[in-house]
Amino acid sequence: MFFNVEPKNKYIYVKGKGVAGKQIVFPTWVPGSYFIREQEKNVVMLRGASLVSKNKYFLVDDEFEYVYSAISKDQRETISTVDYIFINPVSVFPYQDLNEEYCISLKLPNNWVVHTTLKEIGKFTYCARNYDEFADSPIQASPKLNLIKVTEFHSISTVNNVNELEKLSKVINFLDSSLSIDNKDKQHYIFFFRRSDVNFGGIEHENSSAIVVPWNREDLLWLFAHEYVHKWNVKRLKPRELMRIDYERENYTELLWFAEGVTDYLAFLSLVLSKVIDTQQGLKSISNILSNLTYPGIKRMSLAESSKLTWIKLYKRDDNFLNIGVSYYDLGFVVGLLMDLKIRENSDNHYDIYSVFKALYLRFKETGYTYNDIRNVAEEYGVDFLDELVYKRDPPIFKHLSKYVEVEFVDRGKPYIGIRLEGNKITFVEDGSPADNAGLFPGDEIIAVNGVKGANIQEGQSLDLLIIREGVVKNFEVLPGTSPGHTVKIKSNGGVFEKVFGKGEGVSDKKLI
Repeated sequence: MFFNVEPKNKYIYVKGKGVAGKQIVFPTWVPGSYFIREQEKNVVMLRGASLVSKNKYFLVDDEFEYVYSAISKDQRETISTVDYIFINPVSVFPYQDLNEEYCISLKLPNNWVVHTTLKEIGKFTYCARNYDEFADSPIQASPKLNLIKVTEFHSISTVNNVNELEKLSKVINFLDSSLSIDNKDKQHYIFFFRRSDVNFGGIEHENSSAIVVPWNREDLLWLFAHEYVHKWNVKRLKPRELMRIDYERENYTELLWFAEGVTDYLAFLSLVLSKVIDTQQGLKSISNILSNLTYPGIKRMSLAESSKLTWIKLYKRDDNFLNIGVSYYDLGFVVGLLMDLKIRENSDNHYDIYSVFKALYLRFKETGYTYNDIRNVAEEYGVDFLDELVYKRDPPIFKHLSKYVEVEFVDRGKPYIGIRLEGNKITFVEDGSPADNAGLFPGDEIIAVNGVKGANIQEGQSLDLLIIREGVVKNFEVLPGTSPGHTVKIKSNGGVFEKVFGKGEGVSDKKLI
């Protein structure tokens, strides 16, 4: 298929050419972002085809055209302004035969610069061998666009400034040496980067990643590293269920804990071992992740369930998520940490979790891996606890971790009522807490505490709260109880943990009032 594209402010005008007498299909989700986005909702005024269903049209002739509403700042989607465009092709363009060639020609002023990993065949014209490659190849363009060199084979495409290039170079070189197996790593890799007024994080592609963060976010190294690890884990080595993408409906797998959570650990470990963060930063980061796993949700959802249900749970989480679910990013990170420590302990630090990943890659890059494949390879390195951590609700992660590091719940037994506040608004109420028993609710806005305006809650106080809920003023009395413990402190006590992460302690900065 061929697409002539003319970007305008807020819209992209598309003239397509396909095969008459066949359907064109617009994807309903973006691989790497596991929920149904219904991006076909942005298609306007399609001509030359008849509507079949929400995302399908029947081509009457071989040519068709449509307008695409392009106002999303999310790098998983598409934006078009007078001086900047970012196109994620899977969000804009339909397919017919997934295995045919797909090409795009952009109508842009001559002073514009275009960056993409698609093959250039002419001025502002690019092609992919098939739809999977096309869908996986973002396009960024602007007259102000720069390509900042990080290493010989890695660049950042951006209209903004980027700091810590030397540190990023160290991380990339470390990951290349730890994960690279074949010559594919000599291909050019692009980080598409943009500052915005929103925090969308990143999304992976095989030869690139796209990252959008707010202006005040400075801790970019972990995010860049996470997306870069995906070049191997998810793009080249995949869960078997994701080997062939179905672009129209949910693609279920129980293995996102490995695809995302272990990826996050591999990325974090690269920061530690390339020495771009210090011991204190590293231990605090681990403590914050552990803190997220102290809430009721971990008792109600297994890691495998979290992975498979992400389409309706994690990706659509609400203010009650910590009570009803667990993040496969956080729990998967901890499983990766425990695997790594066990492997290093068993091998006197000769092997590590990177060794497991490379073994999986060599054996299953062509077929994709299953849970049994992960478990069997991990068992070869002495890891014998995956079943209970992956399939059991309320897995004994702290029991396993305490073999390697001192763990303390700093606030356990201390007075608390069990809420999280943003300003005066309650954003979370822990199940079974004094606040829950009193009837407080997410979204309640506290207007007075014990007769005093504001939300100044002192630890251990009995509280007479005046709140607004749905425009109605209500009064609640809350008697403090004792915290089950959410502020996690870890301290190195020698052994393999200290060899990897250094000597020191870290305390989470996440807590409930």
